[in-house]
Amino acid sequence: MKKLYQSTRLLMLLILLIIMSNKTFAEDVIDITIIDVAPVLLEELDQIRGLGGVVDVTSNANLGAELTNNGVNNSVTGYNIIDQGSFNDASGVFSIIQNTGNNVIIQDSTIITITITPE
Repeated sequence: MKKLYQSTRLLMLLILLIIMSNKTFAEDVIDITIIDVAPVLLEELDQIRGLGGVVDVTSNANLGAELTNNGVNNSVTGYNIIDQGSFNDASGVFSIIQNTGNNVIIQDSTIITITITPE
């Protein structure tokens, strides 16, 4: 928290120097006072931050499907092949679904929960 407070003061000083060095704005500036403020206490932030007071986060993916009245004759199924270069340019979160059968339902759901806690 102390580093955040110092960084904020440094940023304010930098902005002040930029304004003062610019002749266009320097003429409009009459009096600039830097107010020394105390950092916000963690207890106060706990009351106002996102998810403040939330103990448990539950995510549900309710998937349902029905497959009826299907038929297949003389069907040939394929091969599922994942070789060494299959994921060369992949990044982020992705899903892989493979199927070699006939008359199937494939459903996919991804839930990502991120919890950020102060150090």
